[in-house]
Amino acid sequence: MYEVYFENSYGERRLIGTADTRQGANKCIMSFLDAHNYHSYYSRSWETEDGEICVDVGSWSEFFYIKYIPEEERRNYA
Repeated sequence: MYEVYFENSYGERRLIGTADTRQGANKCIMSFLDAHNYHSYYSRSWETEDGEICVDVGSWSEFFYIKYIPEEERRNYA
């Protein structure tokens, strides 16, 4: 499972969704952008030192983070 976070320009993160696949996590980001009327002309991603995937969609100060949650650590999302 993947958790998808949005980090604002103040460095505050909030969970915006979960997905079963990495592709699903990317769709979660695109849905968030659509809901906020933000059109991204490019995106790039890289792995952080913590093992998360940071996704840059063109904002100077706001980013998305995708965190893989191993099965044994998964929370109850019901």
